[in-house]
Amino acid sequence: MAYTPTHHRRRFGWIRKLPSGRWQAHYKGADGKLHPAPNTFRTKGMAEQWLAGIEADLMRGNWLPPQRSSETVGMWAERWLASKLNLKPKTKADYEFRLRAYIIPRWGETPISKITRSDIQAWVQEIVSTEVSGSTVRHAVGALSRVLNEAVEAGALASNPCQRVSQPRATKGEIRPLTIEQIKALAYEIENPPVKPAGNGALPTGRHHFPEYGLLVRFAAITGLRAAEIAGLKKKATDLDNGVVRVTETVSEVSGHLYTVPPKTYQARAVPLPEFLIKELRDHFSKLDGDLDSYVFRSSQGGPLRWQNFYNKHFKPAVRRAGLPENTRFHDLRHTAAALMIAENAHPRAIMERLGHSSINVTLGTYGHLFPALDEELTQKLNARWIG
Repeated sequence: MAYTPTHHRRRFGWIRKLPSGRWQAHYKGADGKLHPAPNTFRTKGMAEQWLAGIEADLMRGNWLPPQRSSETVGMWAERWLASKLNLKPKTKADYEFRLRAYIIPRWGETPISKITRSDIQAWVQEIVSTEVSGSTVRHAVGALSRVLNEAVEAGALASNPCQRVSQPRATKGEIRPLTIEQIKALAYEIENPPVKPAGNGALPTGRHHFPEYGLLVRFAAITGLRAAEIAGLKKKATDLDNGVVRVTETVSEVSGHLYTVPPKTYQARAVPLPEFLIKELRDHFSKLDGDLDSYVFRSSQGGPLRWQNFYNKHFKPAVRRAGLPENTRFHDLRHTAAALMIAENAHPRAIMERLGHSSINVTLGTYGHLFPALDEELTQKLNARWIG
């Protein structure tokens, strides 16, 4: 609509009186276009007050395009997830789950401009009341925050209302390292499962001995490799002459599909092997084909190791037969490797590099409580140096 002398011009727009007696306002947005107010006003003062608010937003840089700010959180969530082209399949699946389980049910139909910090705080309290872990709550809020950041960057939000939202502390899982005796018992049970009778006097079929899985348990407890790193380890990544394995890729299973991706920190690393593991791996390789691209540890049928199947069919039954606590996880073998290194007075930096942590802070934050012996030793050495 063109400006006419009947209009009352303002710096960022104008107002005019309609034949009905109400007042209409238009403002010139940061995009240079004229935008009408969402409704008309009973008095000139009300129209001027509304226009002054728009002017203040424009001066502060808080002006929001009406079309984008009216789009729903669900629309922005879909747009955000589609833009993340470099996510690992497992990471993307985790985000999809958080969006589907926590964000879309509560915020999916809410216009992005209508979501407030107080609303988010109330939502956090709702999730907490379901007695999920603090980590789960923080992950859900983190996913919502990333979606809202997308809207901020696109100019549909002036700021992210997730900022300064109070959240429960992330709860760390209890670290349960195994003893050498427990490792040996677990390795024996997973290698030698009981033979189940087939019934009617028939001989049992299939394999009844899995020496490669006993080796896998010992390998995990000594090297500290993650489950996905073990599943992705290929023969070409092993250098038994120099006694190292190189972690260059991992294999993870998402919705029944196997994906090969870089390690968790995107950094390859070399992990030294003790002599007994080198010997066991040589014996293991002598029974495998010569293809260097083949996996070191495989399924009982010979294909890639599908971790969930291995965990349910082999690992957990062996945990029970070995008399270990029912909540023993495969990840506890990684904790065991760290505990064994700490018991041998290994430097935290060496532990960090072997485990593939992103920083020394991660190592100390996870295993710092296992270092009291080193602290005591340091105190004794300082005392000895002082008294000469």
